[in-house]
Amino acid sequence: MTTNAFVGSWSLVSSVFKSEAGTLSYPLGAQVVGRINYEANGTMAAQLYSAERPRFASEDLAQGSDQELRAAFINMICYFGRYQIDEPDQRVIHQVEGCSFPNWVGSRQVRFYTFVGDKLTLRTAPLQIGNGVQIGELVWQRIGDVG
Repeated sequence: MTTNAFVGSWSLVSSVFKSEAGTLSYPLGAQVVGRINYEANGTMAAQLYSAERPRFASEDLAQGSDQELRAAFINMICYFGRYQIDEPDQRVIHQVEGCSFPNWVGSRQVRFYTFVGDKLTLRTAPLQIGNGVQIGELVWQRIGDVG
């Protein structure tokens, strides 16, 4: 039953992280865009970006300056792989096969889930971000059928 609740496309509504001290931060920026797709065959893909990433001076990606490349990379994460649902613990485990952050390749990214109406909330396990540990809360809205 729960797997069917995940299947489909979801649009990122918000992304906020909380430190151990309770301080809120927005690693991708206050305004975010993104998609996460779960397929019935057990595959998934996620793309998350700051909505305010600056454009490069050149239309050629390979001509981006170090500063442009850093700004583009630090404000996004994309990955794909397989997923498993752990209903008793309300977890979805993303087994990362490819990722814009190479250190995640081969990792298991655990997310704790809740569904309310057409929204899916995913909470991260504690993650090292910057100089501390934070827990993220990402809210996704189901994308309805097009047509």
